[in-house]
Amino acid sequence: MNLACVLLTLAVTALWLPGVWLGRPLWQWLTAAAFVAAWLTGAIDAQAACVVYLWFLAVHVWVIDPGAPAWRRALEAGAVLVAATALMTHWMPGFANPRLIGGVRFTPDAVPFSLYVNFDKTLVALALLGLAHVRVASGREWRAVLPATAWRALATIAVVLGASFAFGYVRWAPKLPPEAPVWLVVNLLFVCTAEEALFRGFVQGGLRRAWARVRGGNWLALAVAAALFGLAHAAGGWRYVALATLAGAGYGWVYERTQRVEASVLTHWALNALHFFLFTYPALAR
Repeated sequence: MNLACVLLTLAVTALWLPGVWLGRPLWQWLTAAAFVAAWLTGAIDAQAACVVYLWFLAVHVWVIDPGAPAWRRALEAGAVLVAATALMTHWMPGFANPRLIGGVRFTPDAVPFSLYVNFDKTLVALALLGLAHVRVASGREWRAVLPATAWRALATIAVVLGASFAFGYVRWAPKLPPEAPVWLVVNLLFVCTAEEALFRGFVQGGLRRAWARVRGGNWLALAVAAALFGLAHAAGGWRYVALATLAGAGYGWVYERTQRVEASVLTHWALNALHFFLFTYPALAR
């Protein structure tokens, strides 16, 4: 990884680290440093720099305006959702995300796999978690979250990987590729963290609050977030959409019961890791 990627890694990690320097949290300084380094190395250009500014501004406006009329809150939330979707799906201009793994087949029957450090997608995690979400801040909180997460994560993993096997999406394929350390870091910090920040922290959490007076509103929020998470994987075909929706329901269940986005991030990452190490990854070639 180049310097920009290393700084971005540190920026995401620093979301859970204490420390303020010159009136700003550490993660904000590291984020700024990461994008300056990305500019100097050609990973972003002037258009992307404008996107970065406007994205943080949109989230900031939504965060500081909780007492606004419902219609304006809905517009602000809609703008954040549209912008986040564009970042997650690489629609925003100006980003040339560095590739770390290119076209590797981890097993002969697998689809070729490439891995990128997605500066655009990671912006979703940084802004939503950094500005709009309460994070685990102490060892005591972690000791409360982890036991509540563990058995629900195991249940989610068993159901989703079992369904993947039944659908013929994967086969049993234990392996330890040399790319594993890089994959583990990138998948945790730049994939799972961004996706859970959006679909659980923002969508499910936001709908849960909006529907607080609706009977079963919390479960309806879970279902909507899971369905959107499934649709976000439509490029992989109907099997992938069905499995992602099922996984999203599991992550949403963990989030609902713990009210911690870290719990759904760890569940998501654990499922992906077991998929990576024990089954065809990312899927059987067809």
